[in-house]
Amino acid sequence: MDWSRTKTIFIVTFLLLNSFLVYQLMEKRAGSQLNVRAEATIEERMSEMNITVTEELPEDMEEISHIVGQVVDIEEEVSGIVGEENVTENEENDLVEVSLEEPYDTPEGPYDSEAAREAFNESVTDFVENNVYEGEEYVYGEWDNENREMHFYQTFEEAPIYTSEENQLVLTFNEDTQITGYSQIFLDLQEQDDKKDMFLPYLAIERLLNENLITFNDSVTEVEIGYFNFFSPIGNSRVFSPMYQITINDDEEYLVNAIDGAIQEMTEVDSVNTDEEVNESEEADSPEEETEETEEQAPNPQETAEEQQSE
Repeated sequence: MDWSRTKTIFIVTFLLLNSFLVYQLMEKRAGSQLNVRAEATIEERMSEMNITVTEELPEDMEEISHIVGQVVDIEEEVSGIVGEENVTENEENDLVEVSLEEPYDTPEGPYDSEAAREAFNESVTDFVENNVYEGEEYVYGEWDNENREMHFYQTFEEAPIYTSEENQLVLTFNEDTQITGYSQIFLDLQEQDDKKDMFLPYLAIERLLNENLITFNDSVTEVEIGYFNFFSPIGNSRVFSPMYQITINDDEEYLVNAIDGAIQEMTEVDSVNTDEEVNESEEADSPEEETEETEEQAPNPQETAEEQQSE
């Protein structure tokens, strides 16, 4: 064997490998510097327009992908938690429905103080964690004042997922603000293999700037990552797109795709769901439509959402 020739081949191979690694490192560093310069340019532009970001931007993720959810049959597991006699399965929409023999007590209202809301939140959190299958995988979504329901969203890596056709976890309350039951659907969520570079948060804000959806003296009051399903399910499968949910002035909400930067208004998302009952419940959510009497019976939806998410 020609050891001298073999040695030369190894040396050349290692030199080529090192050169490739150095190139990769320099390319990554250049990309990072480009992102920093781009962010600085956007910040300068926003400063000139007196646009503020009051919400901390999500941490950058190098890669992200769509996720696929498969409906899981959890009737047996739920029966083991609350008792078989309290559980029914709605095969039409894959929901498991639970009726409690005894209502679950929560602190009575009014919920006009931070201490009262915290006590209520802790009570509801305790119920969800101990009486709902994989309850720790859900986060608070909204309060439906008309139907006395509390809606929750399932999460994927702490980011909420939003479906177009069903409510993932809904707690039902009586007039005394006791929990009387709930309905639940649970999805087994998996990332798809085709991960792509994530569209960075400040670039998502720039997209809204370029479309004049953010203008002079506006404030970006919330930016969070979520996964949205815009289409009716195919069998037991749902496909979710990663989106930035950006709120302007605590009022207008927009979705910016975290992969390609495409913009979609929340009103467009709502129109996908043609269920009139859902639309009616959303209208009932408006704090302006609540009477003083009902405000004493149930916690303020917006404040409850904020505190529940922080937990």
